[in-house]
Amino acid sequence: MTVTDGDPKSAPSGGPGLLAATPRTERVWRWLRTLALLAGVLGLLVGLFALELVLRL
Repeated sequence: MTVTDGDPKSAPSGGPGLLAATPRTERVWRWLRTLALLAGVLGLLVGLFALELVLRL
C-alpha cells in the first residue's frame, strides 16, 4: 500500500484520507479573514497603548 492509496473506510469518496480531511477553500478563507481581523484589532490596541505611553513621556 502506497501513500496515495486510500483506505475506503477512512475516506467516504474512496480517495486518500488526507484529501478527505482537507477543509474546503471557502472555509479556509473565512478563517483567514477572521484571523486577519483579530490581528488588525490587536495591532490597533497595541498601537494605541504605545501611543499612550509615548504621550506620557
